[in-house]
Amino acid sequence: MPAETPDETLAAAGKPAAKKPGKQAVVVIHGMGEQIPMQTLQGFVQAVWATDRSLLPAGRPDSKTGGPRTENPVWSKPDARYHSHELRRLTTEALENGVSTDFYEFYWAHLMHGTTWEHFKSWFVDLLWRAPRRVPGAVFSAWIVLWLVAAIVALVAIASVLPLDDLRQCLNGACAAPPVCTPGALCWTWVWPIIIAAGMLLLGWFVNSILLSKFGDVARYVKAAPPNVARRQEIREKGVALLAELMAPGPNGRQEYRRIIVVAHSLGTIVAYDILTHCFVRMNRQHAATLAKDAAQPERIRLEAMIRAAAGADGPAALDLDAFQAQQQRSLQELNAEGNPWIVSDFITLGSPLTHAEFLLAEDRADLRRARDRRVLPTCPPVPEFDMLTRAQHVTYRIDHTPLKPGEDPMARPRVPHHAALFAYTRWTNLYAPHRAILWGDIISGPVGPQFDLVVNDREISGIRDIPVFPAHDANGAPVGKPPFFCHGEYWALPGAGAVPYHISVLRQALALNEG
Repeated sequence: MPAETPDETLAAAGKPAAKKPGKQAVVVIHGMGEQIPMQTLQGFVQAVWATDRSLLPAGRPDSKTGGPRTENPVWSKPDARYHSHELRRLTTEALENGVSTDFYEFYWAHLMHGTTWEHFKSWFVDLLWRAPRRVPGAVFSAWIVLWLVAAIVALVAIASVLPLDDLRQCLNGACAAPPVCTPGALCWTWVWPIIIAAGMLLLGWFVNSILLSKFGDVARYVKAAPPNVARRQEIREKGVALLAELMAPGPNGRQEYRRIIVVAHSLGTIVAYDILTHCFVRMNRQHAATLAKDAAQPERIRLEAMIRAAAGADGPAALDLDAFQAQQQRSLQELNAEGNPWIVSDFITLGSPLTHAEFLLAEDRADLRRARDRRVLPTCPPVPEFDMLTRAQHVTYRIDHTPLKPGEDPMARPRVPHHAALFAYTRWTNLYAPHRAILWGDIISGPVGPQFDLVVNDREISGIRDIPVFPAHDANGAPVGKPPFFCHGEYWALPGAGAVPYHISVLRQALALNEG
């Protein structure tokens, strides 16, 4: 299927407007490595707000100077919800529709401290020592390269302890002779130690600067080994706490924000996925205890009917993605009207390693499938369950278990989302770059639909919008040129002056900051 253009992939049909104008929040979650607080957030805001001339009228005076506008202004403000003096909230002025935006960064790099070679080694060995049939095709070439790198490192380590000069002389038939240096030959007695020492220094730099400081975060977060559990728990709990505070009612009893968008990059997408999973459970429990037994839920009924139709034995095998995302939004608005505090309307992943979930989060594809079916890992759409009263599949459960009254429609009984149903109400958009020859494009990223879609009756039903953004695409949705060299960190990178690049255009449309 050809790639879609931004207008096609993020059509207005998937972004209905119903809530009154007010404030919205964007929570940005950075990726792996030794990140600097606020660095990711400032670059992101520059790309999606400050330089987006379509958000505000060109004639509106600059809110800082009163003069002509060169950029959309943004203000940095302290926010007690951070519980950190290193972080600040970036806030904007209101758009023409009255909506203003607060940008937050969930900073977790400081929580991933104390990574050692032992932490990385156990994860690395687990990746290498698996049967080739359990390695996804998208990363098989990289897996082979890992084996080659491991072999080279092992050879260098062995060479550093062997008497190579003595071995060389023995191979030349002069085992008992002392080393000889002639003016016309290299003196291997001292050349080899220098070469090996340089190799070991290079290896040490690679281990400390690349493996431990960057991929060490991946090793510690995705592997639920005893030494890593405390770090994983602390990161997730602080992320859940930040989202919960943003959703909490203020002194007037109302939520400050009308909508929250969670944007994550790289390893941060796995962190964000976990945070959303656990935060939804917390918010949903509050809702289950307060939902009125006579609540009408027409949008929930339509959403579940849409999922059942796609999963039916005689039905189509795919959802209409525009219609599904529009229904997700209407269902979220209905959920909020009932008192559920969950207001995360969108989850946007950039360069996500979740595309390799069967490689990173599970033993193999079958193990990942079991985790999804058992609702350990939420899918989009959510995994349904059978209700004996309605004789139908639902992504919700009944709160009223009294016998049906004469003429009562069992489908109309109020229901609460089950614990893994967050993507019934939160739209998921994934931006990625196809890769070629490992280093071109972004081998870390890829489509996440095949990993987190719903499988019913052997049908794969995906409600995730996967959009390739590198290389750029023309008006017909065809790629223009070749993938750039390793663009994993380029998803909100702004080039010099000129037309808005394709990846920035798609990202801005996914955010939909001017949604009414």
